[in-house]
Amino acid sequence: MNVGTRRVLANHPRELTTRATSLPLIGLTIFTFFFVTSRWSNLFTEFGIYLALFGLLLRPQEVTFPPPLRWAGAFLLWIAVTAAFAIAPEKAGETLVERLKTLVIFFVLVNALRTPKQLRFYMLLMLAAFLIYPARGTLLNYVAGITTAGRVAWNNIYANPNDLAAITLLMLGFALALATVKAQNKWLRRALWVYAPVLLVIIFLTQSRGVFIGLVVGFAPGVLQQLRRRPALAVPLFIAALTLAVVIPAASWHRLGGITKLTSVETIAEADKYGSALARFELLKVSWQIFASNPVLGVGIGCYNEANGRYAPLLGERDAHNTYLSLAAETGLPGLLLWLGLVGSVLVAVRRRRRSLEADDSTIQIVWVERAVVGCLVAGFFGTYSGVTMLYLALGTLYTATNVLGSPTATPQAAASPRRPLRRR
Repeated sequence: MNVGTRRVLANHPRELTTRATSLPLIGLTIFTFFFVTSRWSNLFTEFGIYLALFGLLLRPQEVTFPPPLRWAGAFLLWIAVTAAFAIAPEKAGETLVERLKTLVIFFVLVNALRTPKQLRFYMLLMLAAFLIYPARGTLLNYVAGITTAGRVAWNNIYANPNDLAAITLLMLGFALALATVKAQNKWLRRALWVYAPVLLVIIFLTQSRGVFIGLVVGFAPGVLQQLRRRPALAVPLFIAALTLAVVIPAASWHRLGGITKLTSVETIAEADKYGSALARFELLKVSWQIFASNPVLGVGIGCYNEANGRYAPLLGERDAHNTYLSLAAETGLPGLLLWLGLVGSVLVAVRRRRRSLEADDSTIQIVWVERAVVGCLVAGFFGTYSGVTMLYLALGTLYTATNVLGSPTATPQAAASPRRPLRRR
């Protein structure tokens, strides 16, 4: 570094500090937009993450490792161990790299968002990116009759109806978190109140029974609570329910109605005409068998399909359709517990700050995101979502909110202070 460069650095410390602080958010913004749209090359998402990491490295004194990140690090180390003993080392290695990228993104998000304004911007960014491509593309596919056994989907990370439904459920949480802010711009609130039913329609069109159950478990208590507080909401909610009943095709209601058949082994075959419910029941038995045979190290991260083909040749290489049994089979009981520690540490942090978060209705009603995450975790009993990056974006957003919302000291000025660590208070 020459003398002139050192003089510039010395004469403009504030400008350099501002740029270093902005780089992580800029990088995270680039990554999130291109990842959520799932439209362009992965080059853009990788560039965004590298830029964000570079920005964090410029200010290492502000980088922290709160409990969720420590759990994530332990989980990553453990799955690296399981990969070394995997039944399919190449698959395990590829999946390990993908999980590493996902947890790096989680690390960046927790450290990059520092103010309520940034948090609000980030959530709006995800909603906008999801609307312009995945949501619009899914609805256009439905109108054009492009479906899989009557179920809508889009492409890339949204090609599986169950994954699309789970991601849409998380987006619904973001939309409601911003739409219920009393101090929000009224036109933005109205737009979000229109957006939320669109997301509900997409969830119903995917015909994902697991996500439907997660939707009910996650959101029904919150909706009932709001009705008790404001009975006048009953009329618009009733009208919205009638509208959904008319808009959603009969095939979707018929498939969702099959949930009542899942409570008994004798009736599970009647759940749907395609036999997916019965097949999943058989897969659950196989996944438990795989876990029981490999309770400590599992078969290796990302190797469940391979193991399913070996243990049940008639079923072939199939997914377990259960987040928890899949993790247990792939990484053993230690891996499952470490992953639950990661998720649980975020939810515990939110619960500890729940009262202050609910009391502050001037910024973001983050409890709706919590309900969406809980719904997604419930849906995880019927789908495999531990590798869905959007879940970690929601967890990171949720944890960040415990630092920047619901506290009189969580102001933009305080959050921008170079001495303020991003630790859970």
